[in-house]
Amino acid sequence: MNSSSAAVLFLFFLFSANPFSLSATAANEPVLDTDGEELRSGAPYYIQSTIPGAGGLELAPLYTSGGWCPKIVAQSKSTNGLAVFFNPVDSTDATVHLSTDVNIRFTGFDPYCRSSNTWRVAPYSTLPGHWWIANGGEIDNPGPQTLLTRFKIERVEVGYKLTFCPTVCESCVTLCNDIGKYNYQNQVLLGLTKGDAWPFVFVKAFKAIEQVVEKHSE
Repeated sequence: MNSSSAAVLFLFFLFSANPFSLSATAANEPVLDTDGEELRSGAPYYIQSTIPGAGGLELAPLYTSGGWCPKIVAQSKSTNGLAVFFNPVDSTDATVHLSTDVNIRFTGFDPYCRSSNTWRVAPYSTLPGHWWIANGGEIDNPGPQTLLTRFKIERVEVGYKLTFCPTVCESCVTLCNDIGKYNYQNQVLLGLTKGDAWPFVFVKAFKAIEQVVEKHSE
């Protein structure tokens, strides 16, 4: 067993959680953006805090003994941050639904780290401190690394939250955790958490740009 596979298995057994029960009703419910329209695969969106002006998301370096790579998903110091794309894992439907596995990726490619901008859960042994959400995810090769890129969107009282609870099979031991924010190295970084999820909304990327242009033209 290679180190990546061992890290994934250790991650599964470290956290004991009840297997995720996928509700047919929730799975059929589409995720909505701030215009009340369905989230669409392949369309760019900003993931932004439910607190107006609190900013979106971007990639930030986290220095470790191994260097500056991979980069961690962090709260942006600007309003919008980087746009993301959502891709349902086990569906050809272009609509993104609640409680179903999706891959999330920032636009572009990280030339410094020479890696994709697809989100993944970084093994604890790679980036100590927390189970961080990092770039460098693989989505085309079935296996432990692909499993770490499966996220879900769930509804909360105000807005939505992200979880890491991959749907694999009914008998699989599943790690189910929310994704929350941590203050670390003078940055606000995203990582797995128990019961302290970060609430957010989805804003069409082109609409957010139009709003900024209109504001500056006033």
